[in-house]
Amino acid sequence: MVPQKIYKGFSDLPTLAKKRAWGKSLVNELTEKLKAGWSPLDDTEKIIYSDQTEYYNLSVRFKTALSTSKNTRYFISEYLLTRKTGLKPKSYSTYQSKLRIYAEWLDKSRFGDYDVSAIDNKIILMFFDFLIMESKLDKLTIEKYEQILRDYYNFLKKKEKISVNPVIDIVKPPKSKDMAARPINDSDMKELLTVIKDSNPQLYLACMFQYYLAIRPGQELRLLKVKDIDIYNNRVVVIDETAKTSRRTIDMPMALAELCNTYQIHHYHPDNYIFGQNGIPGPAPLGHNTMRNRFNKFRDDLKFPKIYKYYSMKHTGGGKLLDAGLSLEEIRDHFGHRSIETTDHYVKRHFGNRNKRIIHNFPSPI
Repeated sequence: MVPQKIYKGFSDLPTLAKKRAWGKSLVNELTEKLKAGWSPLDDTEKIIYSDQTEYYNLSVRFKTALSTSKNTRYFISEYLLTRKTGLKPKSYSTYQSKLRIYAEWLDKSRFGDYDVSAIDNKIILMFFDFLIMESKLDKLTIEKYEQILRDYYNFLKKKEKISVNPVIDIVKPPKSKDMAARPINDSDMKELLTVIKDSNPQLYLACMFQYYLAIRPGQELRLLKVKDIDIYNNRVVVIDETAKTSRRTIDMPMALAELCNTYQIHHYHPDNYIFGQNGIPGPAPLGHNTMRNRFNKFRDDLKFPKIYKYYSMKHTGGGKLLDAGLSLEEIRDHFGHRSIETTDHYVKRHFGNRNKRIIHNFPSPI
């Protein structure tokens, strides 16, 4: 144990009074860290670790071997490694991206070298103020940051690095303008599908898959293969690797099975992607935005509102199931929701509280 002098920050201050104030703040900071269980030895034990918060290309270039004390970046990297196998690649990328931004903000705000036990609620609230006031992020994105950071600090709590999770009392901004996909009304749907069917049969089939199967147009639909469709037993399997949550088997309506027969899907190689290049099933899937861009062009040419999106096909099918009298439990199972609460939220958000007796049997005022 030998005394150490701390010079950091003093040279940037112009007056003796400000240097003294800075010194006092450092004393207070170190006192709070000691009370929280930090040891000065932690700052001298250098750790070599792979920084999971860095961009992939930088990781390859610099081999990601970093020497650091056990600060936030160290523990974020450790946390991300524990989540890598349990998250879908897209979800893992979201965790990685948001925690990288958090770590960069800590560095820029001079909190990056703090022991993790010294990151308190005040610092967390400062970060969320930055996200809301400077980055202008919307409510849903703020909620995602809150969820990820709370889970990260719960990880630290389980490791007994902190005693209290500092991610509390987060103030959310008001919700921004809602541009979510809306269900398409009957007359517009008929006109839109008629034009698409004549001009782009592949896009038409993709729209029908969404409509009848409540399948998500990203990974689930784009990466669907011929072998995932069982026309004879009327079912479609969304495998673990492409599903948003987990593997699920979806009932295939007869109308869609007949359409697959018309397109002769079962004649192609089982490992072919249904929505392959050149308009037919093939060994390589279409790009991420290809179908969406095609749909948007048809929509815009017909001068339909932009709230009609490629994803609207899924919502439109859900509305038809509601009109047909299916229960929330049946819709939950068909849509692959994890809980009835999720289905209830989905229905209220996209269709409201629909009551046929009010619509058709409301008493006349006269």
